Amino acid sequence: MKILHLLAQKPGETGSGVYLKNLVKVARSKEYAQYVIAGIDINDWHYLRSMPDDVLFAPVFFNTEELPFPVAGMSDAMPYTSTKYSEMTEEMFFLWQKAFTAALNKAALFEPDLIIVHHLWLLAALSRKVFPKTPIIGICHSTEFRQLASAGQFKEYVLNGCKQLDGIAALSSYQKNEIQRLYGIAGDKIKIVGGGFANEIFYPPQKRPIQDKIKLLYAGKISRVKGVLSLLRTFSQLPFPQEKVELILAGSGFGTEYDQIMDMIKRMNNVTFLGSVSQTSLSNLMREAHIFVLPSFYEGFSLVTVEALASGLRLVVNELPVLREWISEELEESGLVRFVKMPKLQAIDEPEPKELPAYEYRLRESIIYQVNEVKKSKIVPLLGWQKMVYKYSWEAIFSKIENIYRSLSIHKKI
Repeated sequence: MKILHLLAQKPGETGSGVYLKNLVKVARSKEYAQYVIAGIDINDWHYLRSMPDDVLFAPVFFNTEELPFPVAGMSDAMPYTSTKYSEMTEEMFFLWQKAFTAALNKAALFEPDLIIVHHLWLLAALSRKVFPKTPIIGICHSTEFRQLASAGQFKEYVLNGCKQLDGIAALSSYQKNEIQRLYGIAGDKIKIVGGGFANEIFYPPQKRPIQDKIKLLYAGKISRVKGVLSLLRTFSQLPFPQEKVELILAGSGFGTEYDQIMDMIKRMNNVTFLGSVSQTSLSNLMREAHIFVLPSFYEGFSLVTVEALASGLRLVVNELPVLREWISEELEESGLVRFVKMPKLQAIDEPEPKELPAYEYRLRESIIYQVNEVKKSKIVPLLGWQKMVYKYSWEAIFSKIENIYRSLSIHKKI
């Protein structure tokens, strides 16, 4: 089988980029021919080496004469310099569409049997125009819901195009309901596939000694909507000696709020900022840490939370619908996972400012609980690992996408 993978932003930098690269990896193990189109900056030459040699990679270059602006990002707070779709003018969209149309037309010579496009957004709608007969499966990552609200100038274009896709892969039932509500796509066209993790990389250590301190870990975008400011304020108020606890932050960000967060980190002695790390480095961090904290106010699925649970970490996470769906009651009842009640939101990922003090108190209490649990027990929790391996390996996720393809009325045989 020949698969064309499409992503309008940088591969490997965000959840959708990690998703793409892992689907490529599994498809490669099945010896499928593959072609990847993604958006990168003209100076991002290292991305050209990010795909296996036997996978065709044709990037669309930004910050060029043809596309004189940064890569457009599905989140308004990307971990790199980016263009906001809400600020994209008609002229910018014309150039964007022209560049990706040229890339898609070139990919037509590859004669794909299946197209997998990430995000139910502009590239998904455009791919349907260029490939009217090829089966296309769109994978939703939830960030498109925010873009429908903030970049309304593209709403009609996106809805009309995405309704014509052959199949939709949702990461959760909550997300499926939102796709039906916002896009008007029939439920029988949407299949829940979930998110995955690399079980050969993320696994528990044989032992996890406390040694001189208990380590808390956050991994993700360094931004306000991810709750990093609340986490830092909460961590500074923990009733433990500074030398006994450490907060490790892994991720990257950009802009004014990133600078604000970095200034705050510099004033805290027991906070370590590592910047962006590889999946292998992240897995090593997870085997060294004791508690994973996700204070995010909005998530599409949160692959990193799956990875943390699979690594035998205790969790403190916000009570997001997508997490509630796949984290079982058994894991919560065991104490391995502590949910924190969310603050009221004034927008899809914006908490009411007056709600933050009470929320941060709840976050603090949950972290204290998990720190005390780590002190009491020297055993590495394996319950999360056992649950994750069967259900959320990338092989299992890819098989579900293959099943969507097989179920389509118009397809070639695998």
